[in-house]
Amino acid sequence: MNPFTQLISILVGLYITVILLRFFLQYFRADFYNPLSQFSVKATDPLIKPLRKIVPGLGGIDVSSLILGYFFGLILVLINPYYHNLGPGLFLVMGVIELIQNILNFFIFIIIARVILSWVAPGGYNPVFAVLGQISEPVVGPFRRMLPPMVGFDFSPMITLLLLFFTSQSINYWVIPLIKQLA
Repeated sequence: MNPFTQLISILVGLYITVILLRFFLQYFRADFYNPLSQFSVKATDPLIKPLRKIVPGLGGIDVSSLILGYFFGLILVLINPYYHNLGPGLFLVMGVIELIQNILNFFIFIIIARVILSWVAPGGYNPVFAVLGQISEPVVGPFRRMLPPMVGFDFSPMITLLLLFFTSQSINYWVIPLIKQLA
């Protein structure tokens, strides 16, 4: 892949991560005054505010953030040479798949960051750690309830990560090649 295309892809992917951070901070009702929350709001407001005038929220879900993430997912599909021969319908479907992949990668990153921070500063308060906990707990919590801590270790983040990795790789292995065959 062209190095400039790769750089654009990385920057777009990072911006999608910030958009998803904003979406999930709102969805899980995390602390709005946290520095990480304020960063995500300030970084995405120039694009989300005009979009909110066109697309209102729906049942407490910030639809404009998801649409913006989908739009940037379409940009990733557009610049990836692997998808150049897709028709318009499959191009739009790949945008949804790209958004889903970014959501899975977002939670993988959040859970790994939370685990590493728990090793570095156990028991201490950190505003970033608090927000990471508020975002990741709804995903890790169900596994924590099914699998209680054993010998002082909490294996629920590991089980959650394995499931997220499996889902992401399943999409890469089965869904994307199927879409390429339909093209």
